[in-house]
Amino acid sequence: MRHRPQLPLPHEPDCHQVGAVLQSYLDGELGAEDTGVVAAHLEHCERCGIEAATVTRVIDAIRRQRPDLAPDPLVRLTGFVEQLGAGGPDPSAS
Repeated sequence: MRHRPQLPLPHEPDCHQVGAVLQSYLDGELGAEDTGVVAAHLEHCERCGIEAATVTRVIDAIRRQRPDLAPDPLVRLTGFVEQLGAGGPDPSAS
């Protein structure tokens, strides 16, 4: 289960706050205001922009290589990427 960060985001979130919602942003799950806040941050923050581009490329590459792959493994992969962005896997999730 994906951890849901505190929403709405502040008008100028820090990198940690953006990282916490990045996968939801990429999946189109955020509301309009939060989507705009994250998009603005990604335009100006090279580090977060690189992270977003990397996650997108990894998921796209997996989909190209394994079009038959069910969404569940992709969900697990994106959850793992989120955990890495948040500082590592949650030991209690094992």
